[in-house]
Amino acid sequence: MIKSSAISILKTFSGNEVKRFDDFLNSPFHNTNENVIRLYRILKKYHPHYDNENLSKENLFKGVFGKAKFKEFHIRNLLSDLNIHAEKFLLYVHINENFTDERLIIEELNKRNIREAMEKRIRLMEKKLNSAKSKDHDYYTNRVFIFEAKSFLMVDKTLTDNFRAEQMSSTIKLFMISIMEFYFYLIVEEQRVRIKHDFDFLKLMMSYFKDHIDDFKESPLLLIFYHLLLSFFDKDNDEKYFFKSKELFSKHFSALTKVDQKNIYSVLQTYCINKIDDGFENYNKELLNILLEMLKFNLLSHKSKDVIDINLFRNILILCVTLKEVGILKKFIFHYIKFIEAESRNSVTAYSFAHLNFLQKNFEKCMEYCNKINFSDFLLTTNENLYFKNDTKKLMLLSLYELNSLENALSLIDTHKHFIKNSRLIKDNIKKKYMNFLNNVNDLIKLRIDFDEYDAVKLKEKVLQTKELINKDWILEKLNQLNL
Repeated sequence: MIKSSAISILKTFSGNEVKRFDDFLNSPFHNTNENVIRLYRILKKYHPHYDNENLSKENLFKGVFGKAKFKEFHIRNLLSDLNIHAEKFLLYVHINENFTDERLIIEELNKRNIREAMEKRIRLMEKKLNSAKSKDHDYYTNRVFIFEAKSFLMVDKTLTDNFRAEQMSSTIKLFMISIMEFYFYLIVEEQRVRIKHDFDFLKLMMSYFKDHIDDFKESPLLLIFYHLLLSFFDKDNDEKYFFKSKELFSKHFSALTKVDQKNIYSVLQTYCINKIDDGFENYNKELLNILLEMLKFNLLSHKSKDVIDINLFRNILILCVTLKEVGILKKFIFHYIKFIEAESRNSVTAYSFAHLNFLQKNFEKCMEYCNKINFSDFLLTTNENLYFKNDTKKLMLLSLYELNSLENALSLIDTHKHFIKNSRLIKDNIKKKYMNFLNNVNDLIKLRIDFDEYDAVKLKEKVLQTKELINKDWILEKLNQLNL
């Protein structure tokens, strides 16, 4: 397979964009190099994966230049030219989305002082914007732009029009959406890694929102954001606000953009995960239902093509294992594994079947699959893939115990402890849960090697009293088996 920036861009093209880019290259205004056109027409036959064994620089050269002697730098140069055109095409696509082209035309008309045409364009843009369903970040960006453009038309007049109040309202809403979106990113980040952020300004803004809530009733996205944020910051009423935000989300779902739908689902997930971390096990089912909804609505990732986000895949899998939902897990793996990016698919498949075989009590098979996992296939760095490593180490430990390979299990506990202690990203409360788990399994193994009824009773009491502990039910089940 050829590594090329141009091919990386081509992979993202939809079927319609493949055709449009062909037209783009054939326009003399954009391109006058016939060889670039020939190159693209060869490449597009391999769309969308571009991983065919026949796709080589030699074959590309032959397709473009015929029987001429192969010179690699010619193909490198053509791929470089194709990449430049592909980037220009991306710019063209972007300009034609979200009223960007309208804004640029109006700005250029204003620069050239063509006021009548500018006024006509503003009216057309405003008419189109008024028909938009989603009052999101882009909507208020365009509303604010329209008000600013109207101000240019009125520069020599007395500014008495009543649109100023609406201009201020739209500007405030745009600001609030921007700030709330950014703080949601911080909230999600706090849940994932060991880091703390300052939310004081957000709390001041939420107070303003509460005092002026009637001003935001026509902005469903802001209302959803507001109630979602309260679910994180009003600890006395957090569940009330969580379910209210879900209700509003469901009610206005079709009026939201796909990006906003995905972002809201991400924050709902974070709330559920925080509740689970605080000991509310019932939120495992709530979280699984949220993730299954995302699958139902085809909200698989933030990418334009249908690939499933690798962390979404992991979360669904782990929840199915936690809730022992073998049927759901089987259907999920077999249907969605094909949506994993090709470079990660083999290792994610092994990771998935390791968990499925563990649930089915095929512990030797589980170990086989664990040993097939290449963690560098998941995400780019050790820090990024640490959760997959953690899952696999835990799974191997449980399987070794079930297979009565106790010495190997004790050795794995030792290496797993070092892994947990040395991580600078795993949050302290998660570290504590895992360390308690590893210490308790260590004591469980010692009891299995040399059983003592008194020690077994003491360990059971300790497990029952420990809140910060993963796999508590499994440990208790194994303790009860020792007493049989």
